[in-house]
Amino acid sequence: MKLRTGTLAFALALVAAACTDSTPSPTVNVTTPATTSTSAPMPTVTQAPPPTATVTTTTTTTTQPPPPPPALAEVRVDVEVIGDGFVQPILATSRAGDQRLFVADQPGVVYAFDLDEGTGTVILDINEEVRFSGEQGLLGLTFHPTDAERMFVHFTGNDGSTRVEQYRLGPSGVADPATRSVVLTHPQPATNHNGGMIEFGPDGYLYIALGDGGGANDQFDHGQDPFSLLGTILRIDVDAGDPYGIPASNPFADGISGAPEVWAWGLRNPWRFSFDGDDLWVGDVGQGAWEEIDLLSVSRPGDNAGWPLLEGTHCFRFGTCEPDQFLGPVAEYGHSGGRCSVTGGVVYRGSSIPDLVGTYLYGDYCSGEIWGLRLGEFADEALLTDPDDVFLPSLPALTSFGIGPDGEVYVLQASGLVWRLVPAA
Repeated sequence: MKLRTGTLAFALALVAAACTDSTPSPTVNVTTPATTSTSAPMPTVTQAPPPTATVTTTTTTTTQPPPPPPALAEVRVDVEVIGDGFVQPILATSRAGDQRLFVADQPGVVYAFDLDEGTGTVILDINEEVRFSGEQGLLGLTFHPTDAERMFVHFTGNDGSTRVEQYRLGPSGVADPATRSVVLTHPQPATNHNGGMIEFGPDGYLYIALGDGGGANDQFDHGQDPFSLLGTILRIDVDAGDPYGIPASNPFADGISGAPEVWAWGLRNPWRFSFDGDDLWVGDVGQGAWEEIDLLSVSRPGDNAGWPLLEGTHCFRFGTCEPDQFLGPVAEYGHSGGRCSVTGGVVYRGSSIPDLVGTYLYGDYCSGEIWGLRLGEFADEALLTDPDDVFLPSLPALTSFGIGPDGEVYVLQASGLVWRLVPAA
């Protein structure tokens, strides 16, 4: 394993992943098997006079509020490469009871990566079934929360359609082709805006992100059509029905006013989303001017993010609109400075960088910059990488963020690298 480190300097800022068509053979080492502070002062003692003294002891506890975290602009971290030689790593995740990092490579290969040894083992290779070109390919990977042997993948089939399939891992930890089952398929009218993220929520349901069908400017009119599965986040129950059931709390569960699978809509290309408790953070890629971060909640089905009437907070299709009718983003940024496409991230809950706990990390695909965003009492936003840093200019072609089995954050580049955020020396 080759290891490189660089300093990420944080500077204040306001704040569709592009892919290559080449499919070189991966050179990754691969084996294919057959606080809250509480102070307690001295007790207060009350005594009656002798000879029959009665002593009553009362303990008074004073709870101090936690100190505010440092401004994000003051926080410094490093990164280290933990894996290279992938073709185009697109997602990193973990599963219960396993200390390996699972990496999806866009041509159609899933690796189980040993973080101690720095080696990857192929556990699924569906390259021959995947169309790998531009924004198409193997795009999503997740494991069932209570049955970690069940693995789900989201990819572009050879006919250009979206496919979500399930495999079961065998005794050797490799996906058994005989267990393959199709969960969902949907045609795509263009080659871009495929979405691709899949993840189980805290409610046990599977959430699936699909873009608006591609082209430009929502030319297929899916964004504001609740009967379309495109331009949405779907929610389905893979433990009920054949091949899935519909959660009763889905906003159109009865199918009368919209497609039963739709959970949120009005999205352009929700490339990456992640859960933090009941919060669902979504990075929705903009058309040509504004990138946005949306914050949804498991307890609030039916949010409409407004595309194509809105791009971020800005009226788009008709020049006039009523933004208050839609879910507004919690952050947005423009395309200055070489920025082009938001890469949604994760909330940091690791232990190695305490100053980042509770901070949402996200970035831009083209510039490679990484931002931190805090909401609530200690609201703050800062650029987590400095493009002028001579040690680490940025991480361009930034495809994804993931949380490993150690609870730490991993960052992926289309150039074939997987990085881990670590504390600054």
